[in-house]
Amino acid sequence: MLDWIFLLAAVIGGTILVCQFALTLLGLGDHGGDFSHAGGGAHVGDFSGHHIGDTHVGGDANHPDSTHLFGVITFRTVVAAAAFFGATGKAALGANYAPSTAFILATIVGLFAMYGMYRLTRLITGLDSSGNERIDNAVGSKATVYIPVPATRGGVGKVQLSMQNRIVEYQAVTDDAEPLKTGEIVQVIAVAGSDTVAVRRAGEAIPQEAAAI
Repeated sequence: MLDWIFLLAAVIGGTILVCQFALTLLGLGDHGGDFSHAGGGAHVGDFSGHHIGDTHVGGDANHPDSTHLFGVITFRTVVAAAAFFGATGKAALGANYAPSTAFILATIVGLFAMYGMYRLTRLITGLDSSGNERIDNAVGSKATVYIPVPATRGGVGKVQLSMQNRIVEYQAVTDDAEPLKTGEIVQVIAVAGSDTVAVRRAGEAIPQEAAAI
């Protein structure tokens, strides 16, 4: 039974991973996929880091560690984890390891693959953003929260917005006293870092000093 689980994970995960990579090379995979937006549903994405619609898995907006954890769990990272989990498990069983040992090894490698894919996606997103979008252009734009933004800069969430004829994503912080929930419409009021914007609920005036940050 465990052998079949490893096989299915390796075949399904590996196939999707190869398809994502092929679409990226062909320039057909401009939109990344996460499990983080309440209304859009999970979707397949490439390695570019741009997002269209996601499905929120949970997490406490008041805890930065929780926000980071659910930022790591995306469609791409889960696919990578499944592929490496299955391949490692099959290899371990083929090497006559005990099933329990094979499972533990496969799980460890799968988790490393998940985080490795997350870091790779972040790297490529940064390169892509620096080459194609100026984060300053986001100031004043409306955005949608898809990973909750903790209140009073207690952590980092994520937002997506339309800029320069494409959907882009940025990390986001807020000075609001209440956390910004998934699906809320917000306004970008300032740049808070190379890939981070400061946002507040839409409809509130943008302070001149904040816009100048």
